[in-house]
Amino acid sequence: MNTRPITVLIAEDHPVFLDGLAARLSATEDMRVVATVRTGLQAAQAALEHRPDVAVLDIEMPDQDGIETARQLHRLEPPVRVLILTAHEDDQRLTAAMHAGALGYLSKHAEPATILEAVRTVARGAMFFDPRLSDRIRARLSSDHLRRQPFPQLTDREHQVLALLATNCSNQAIAQRLGISGKTARNHVSAILAKLPARDRAQAGQQARNAGLTLPFD
Repeated sequence: MNTRPITVLIAEDHPVFLDGLAARLSATEDMRVVATVRTGLQAAQAALEHRPDVAVLDIEMPDQDGIETARQLHRLEPPVRVLILTAHEDDQRLTAAMHAGALGYLSKHAEPATILEAVRTVARGAMFFDPRLSDRIRARLSSDHLRRQPFPQLTDREHQVLALLATNCSNQAIAQRLGISGKTARNHVSAILAKLPARDRAQAGQQARNAGLTLPFD
C-alpha cells in the first residue's frame, strides 16, 4: 500500500545541523523535506507556499524566533503542526512553545531516531515532548482553570479540551495531555460539538482560536 509521505519544513540557522537533519529525514521513506530555511520569517513564507504537514523549528533564529513562528503557523488554516528543537530546557521556553501551539518540544541533542519518532508523532496530531519534561508538562495542565473562559456553556474540563482542539490535537493527544482516557476525551469532544454548537472538531477549533482560548501555561 502506498502511503503519502509526511511533508516537512525545517527551519534552522546552523547550516551543519540543518543539512544533517534534512539528510536524515530525506533518507526516511515516510518523510519528504519540502523546504529548508534559516530564519523564522523564511519559515513562515515557506509554510504558506508548501503547506507542510510538520514544521521543525529551531527555537532561536535570526529575525524571528521559533516561538513566534510557531504561533504564526498555528494560525494558518489548517494549522501547521510544529515540533520545536532547542538547546535549552528551561520552563519559560517550554511554556512559550506550548502557548504558541507547538505539539512537540525536543532537545537538539536527542538521538536521530527520537527526532524521527517525534516528527511522526506530531504529524498524526499527537504530542511529543522530551521524556525528561513529561512531569513538568503534566503539571502545567493540571489546573482546572483557564486564563479565559469565553464559552460559558462549557465546563472547565470542556474548555481545556476545546483549547487543545484549537491546536489540532487528536483525541489521543488530548487524553495524553490531560491524563484522561481516550473514551473520555471522545465524550468531551462530542459534548463540546453539541454545546457550541459546531458541525465538527475543525469548526470547534476555529471557534476557539477566534475567541483566543488558551490553556493556563503561565
